[in-house]
Amino acid sequence: AAINLLSGKINDSVMTELNYKVDYLQQSPEKVATEFLRTSGLLSPAKGGNKGIIRIGSKIFTEQYILVEIYKSLIKGYTELDVKTVTGLGGTSICFDALINDRIDMYPEYSGTAFLVILKAPGSISDKIFTNRAAVFNYCKDEFNKQYQLSYLAPIGFNNAYALMMKRERAEEMGIENISGLTESVNDGRLR
Repeated sequence: AAINLLSGKINDSVMTELNYKVDYLQQSPEKVATEFLRTSGLLSPAKGGNKGIIRIGSKIFTEQYILVEIYKSLIKGYTELDVKTVTGLGGTSICFDALINDRIDMYPEYSGTAFLVILKAPGSISDKIFTNRAAVFNYCKDEFNKQYQLSYLAPIGFNNAYALMMKRERAEEMGIENISGLTESVNDGRLR
């Protein structure tokens, strides 16, 4: 229940601000996490941690480090568990392997990444639901439970969407206005 307290609490703007504080203002992920929890009314003092240890892992970038510190504080403040963090594991495959092989107990994962990289959703399913956030979440939740006996927790709330950048002059020169146009340019050999 403690880790689901974060559900719906972090939108895109909040996550951008938290990342900014670590990457550009050089604040520690722990400090940023604590301040976020304090201002959100979720900060609770640690209870002692004498009922066991939860190992939380992370990928190797700022956003993950912040999320691990947030979850660490929530677990320590709302349960009798202690937390060990295992940060900077690498990418999705490494974190998932660590989870499956009991080296960590949990880690933050993105539904789109889980859907495409871990579950490798077939095209017949992907084509139908990929643009529907709730459908992708529900598919991941059901498949993680069925295939791996893992619980997929409630979404935090922000969207970790990817973007590509291209110099405006080059895009205009090639007639590229969107990802589909970029794909066409690659497929027809204009862009390599």
